[in-house]
Amino acid sequence: MFPRTIRACVLMLVACCGHADAEPAQTEALRFQQNLLAVLECRASADTRQTVASTLRAARYGDPAGRPLHLRDWHFEQAGDADAASVTVIDMPVPLTAQGVRTQRVFADAQGLSIAIDAAARDRIVARHGLQLQSSTLREPFRVWSARSVDGNTSAPSIMVSSDGDGYRLGCTAQSASTQGTLPLDRQQRADANDLTAAIECRADDAALRRVGRLLQQVMEQPQGEWPAEVRAVSAPTHAINGTVLPIFQIELQTPLQIQGITTDKVLAAPAGLTAADLGRINVASVLLDAGLTTAHQQAGVQVWQREASRSSLPSGSIRIHERVVARADDGTVLTGCSSSQMRAAASDPQSANIPH
Repeated sequence: MFPRTIRACVLMLVACCGHADAEPAQTEALRFQQNLLAVLECRASADTRQTVASTLRAARYGDPAGRPLHLRDWHFEQAGDADAASVTVIDMPVPLTAQGVRTQRVFADAQGLSIAIDAAARDRIVARHGLQLQSSTLREPFRVWSARSVDGNTSAPSIMVSSDGDGYRLGCTAQSASTQGTLPLDRQQRADANDLTAAIECRADDAALRRVGRLLQQVMEQPQGEWPAEVRAVSAPTHAINGTVLPIFQIELQTPLQIQGITTDKVLAAPAGLTAADLGRINVASVLLDAGLTTAHQQAGVQVWQREASRSSLPSGSIRIHERVVARADDGTVLTGCSSSQMRAAASDPQSANIPH
């Protein structure tokens, strides 16, 4: 009798120990899933985001035998080339529900973690969080919906929906530490409607031109999540003059500008130093009159009018020249703006003799 009793006790102890070992593993699995969900819903702390990222990275690249018990059945696979655009596809054995979307697959890329959603979920999430669309034809993702602050900065991650081929991804905006306080005062200031209007009409001062230049550079080089809030879309339009497509970019604004008394939300920029506005298909005569241009300023053979508006000296000894430009594209669209260029000052140049240095 005693041996049987002892054997039963031993078996009970083994079972109890096994149950005790299982409880911490289950607790750890539940905690990690809750943390992962918090990251996907953009409500996790910085420490939690770092912990989740480090754990997934270790599971992805480490020895599978050394993974935590709750990640043993997770599958990691790389999609795309091994570069900044590559994506790691993570398949989980247990589904989770983020923002009302149930899934067992998570994507990890340079932007962070995300899940796939359909158009119906996109519409619901965009409406629920009041997300703002910013689109670009220059790079993927072509469409991004995010919550932007008044100054366009995002100090903490927030819900973001982006296009992904024929579908959509739900993720978070990247956290960006604010550096405004460490920048010189003039660099803390952002270009506004007055700066853009003055730049287009060839009457902006150097400080305004620097602000406009930073705005254009930010929009051209950064993804939508880094754009100022006032920018709605960026594209490469096909305005052509005598069949030649102009090498320009178009920036659409949330709030229209008043250029020469005409309302437009389309600002154009060219690497050659042109800042202009698309006024639509209107009568070019009134635009020329307001810009102080006549038939004497028209370039031969094309509907382009140009005159020097001002010039100023630069510390390098060069001269910056601003020219008022109006053009009528082949489709009837009227463009008006200001072209800036630099030239070396010549001692014999009578127009540079009175420029202060």
